Amino acid sequence: MDTQVRDNRERHRFEREIHSEVYAAAYYEIKNENFVFFHVEVPEFEGQGIGAALVRGVFDILRERGNRAIIKCSFMENFLQAHPEYHDVVMVTT
Repeated sequence: MDTQVRDNRERHRFEREIHSEVYAAAYYEIKNENFVFFHVEVPEFEGQGIGAALVRGVFDILRERGNRAIIKCSFMENFLQAHPEYHDVVMVTT
């Protein structure tokens, strides 16, 4: 598991620090005890694998906690297509 990824419940996002208070983030809402992800943001560092590392860490945390995800974010949908080993964590993609 990526120990750099953490759940910032106060800001409704999972985050991974890139450098000096700059974060990659996966934003969510909680509905019926499920995490509904609607946006992934990787400022300044697109294309370097940081977003994929973030999503992998998010799914690992959810799996460990026994939570499930509903995906409404194209970045996460694309990640899932390339990484079917995380389908057990996901309830629905839209």
